Amino acid sequence: MGTPAQIAQVFHSVPKPVSIIEFKDALDAICRPRFPAAVWGRTRWPALAISGGVDSMALAFLFSKFQKMFPNYTIADYPSSRAHAIVVDHGLREGSDLESMKVLRQLNRLGLNGIRNVLKWKDVREAGMEPHDLSNIESEARTRRYQQLGMTCRQRFVSSIFLAHHRDDQYETVLMRLLSGHGYRGLQGMREANDIPECYGMHNTHKSGLLDDQKSPHPYLSFKPSVKVLRSLRHRLKDDKRGEEDQVPIAWKSIDSMHFHGYIPHEREPGVPYLTPLQCEDGGVTVYRPLLEFGKDRLIATCEANDVSWFEDKTNSDKTLTMRNAVRHMVQHHILPAALQKPAILSLARSAKRRVDLEDSEANRLLIREAIIREFDPCSGTLIIQPPTLDRKRRPRNRLYDRARAEARKPRQKLIAALAIRKMIDFITPNENLPPIGNLDNVVLLLFPELGPARTASPPTSFSLGGVLFDPIKGSSPAKWFLSRAPYPSKQPVPEEWIDWREGITATRRFEKDPNWSGWRRFPTARLWDGRYWIQIQSLLPDRFYIRPFVPEHAKPFRAALTPDQRERLEAILKHYAPGKVRFTLPGIYMAEMEGKFPHAPVKKLTLVALPTLNIHLPGSKKWLKYEVSYKKIDLSLLGRRRRGAKKRLIGFQPTCSQSRRVRNKRRQARVGISQKNPRFKDEPTASYEGGGPSEVA
Repeated sequence: MGTPAQIAQVFHSVPKPVSIIEFKDALDAICRPRFPAAVWGRTRWPALAISGGVDSMALAFLFSKFQKMFPNYTIADYPSSRAHAIVVDHGLREGSDLESMKVLRQLNRLGLNGIRNVLKWKDVREAGMEPHDLSNIESEARTRRYQQLGMTCRQRFVSSIFLAHHRDDQYETVLMRLLSGHGYRGLQGMREANDIPECYGMHNTHKSGLLDDQKSPHPYLSFKPSVKVLRSLRHRLKDDKRGEEDQVPIAWKSIDSMHFHGYIPHEREPGVPYLTPLQCEDGGVTVYRPLLEFGKDRLIATCEANDVSWFEDKTNSDKTLTMRNAVRHMVQHHILPAALQKPAILSLARSAKRRVDLEDSEANRLLIREAIIREFDPCSGTLIIQPPTLDRKRRPRNRLYDRARAEARKPRQKLIAALAIRKMIDFITPNENLPPIGNLDNVVLLLFPELGPARTASPPTSFSLGGVLFDPIKGSSPAKWFLSRAPYPSKQPVPEEWIDWREGITATRRFEKDPNWSGWRRFPTARLWDGRYWIQIQSLLPDRFYIRPFVPEHAKPFRAALTPDQRERLEAILKHYAPGKVRFTLPGIYMAEMEGKFPHAPVKKLTLVALPTLNIHLPGSKKWLKYEVSYKKIDLSLLGRRRRGAKKRLIGFQPTCSQSRRVRNKRRQARVGISQKNPRFKDEPTASYEGGGPSEVA
């Protein structure tokens, strides 16, 4: 019989390396399709964020072996190719450059395409400081790292990037938030998949880029049906007497139908000019964390079993440097209560995540089931909502505890109503972050007065929250609200974007030397203006252009420069689509006349050239100015629904019955010997769809 030490060694649980099958299961669970309506996708390169630590090197090894075992694996709509491994050198400690080069060589040996980026701290040093002296060095380094990753993904046409956060990182994150006093919504921890952070306003990186992809000659995604499907549909419509072209419109060249699925626009009033709705952005870079279910000990075992070297960052062991280091030291060197140990904290995070997901789903159901959003106009950035009553129908006979049950339901109803209001604010707000749920208590009582302690007879009044103006529509029953961008405060600068193409300011000469240069100058990428509109400008003139709000002082000369027909159309559009002060929150393109040719010369005069969202511009300006406008990414699945119990609309669709189908029906009819008078087997179909439901058989 062995010694106690030998027995303990036999029964001691040794961490097991992560297998490729386990890694594939983790990828299958988180890399779900982002665009289910897409028919096919082109091969795209995924990216890995590699720091050189044991967790990121284990990710690099697993991904390398996985791609060899499962080539062309589909990652969120796109077949994958050889992965890019991005190494970001923060430049904050001595020897980091040599270490990053060693990591790069190790990645190349694994068969990955290594890319090395170095963070620049020029702005900090120009301010007379060193990066180490910053009090928020950890958050600042994180922001710059993600921005560098986002720019690299945009340059390499990458839409998916994988991070090496593992189970222990999740434990430390939730524990830190618990110590900081976060509620259950903050205790979810890191998500397995989310939009790339710290890249707000970067086109083709943060929640944008799909429209540009669809306009390119060779898009990465195709929403057009295959030739086989189109041929089958063409044959069906050919033999159908009711299959008229105007009854079954097909527009596969645009992705509007994919975005506005289920959306039925309201009928226009007579005399109101038609304004083509702006397309809404989608796409961007998604961050995936496939190692959240694996502990660090298993990642170490993976590297040791496969002879993969890694590099330890000594700053991670300095407990005085960051709060995360202090929490890590506390966990490793102290025995915490059972409620603060890893199993309990991770269970808490799972429960919090499950609760948040259920609440968000219930808020979505409320918005869709009750059709709260009645109309959305991306051209003016406005929303018309009609909040329902949340009072449950009373039973014919009052029961003893009915009132107590109703009062007990109110806190839950207030929470769901607040979440629904946040989702509606997201359509209009210019801010990156939505207001906290705790700040929406008064808004909930104004939009859902039945949830308050006592109803008041006073009419609702306008208010502003999160950059959104809530304005009650007078005379509407039931009550409706008009949501728009809040007016700009007079003491704060207005949102502004500009580009200077004057000679000597930008390097236009190098374009002039290019024989393929057409003379058009443009933004490198679209600019996010006021957090709502993505705007791209092209010009033939070497001038400075501004994107600023449409202001009253420029309205009169702009109208005077239009033709009579354009002037009449502008007045009608503003009256219907942008009433009151809403028009002064719309973007305008201005051409600047400067007092000098140096970069910081003051502006002498601004001339309003175009209102891009309304497609109104000065006569003849299209010859030297072009613009493209799209709205920010929003949840369009919440649009176009009908409230429960509402009368359904006639949609004019009837099922097809081709000649071959009629022949088969006759043969079947003769074979079974059923009477010819049975309407089920007549030549013409007996069921028609009016309002989405089958009519009664005569």
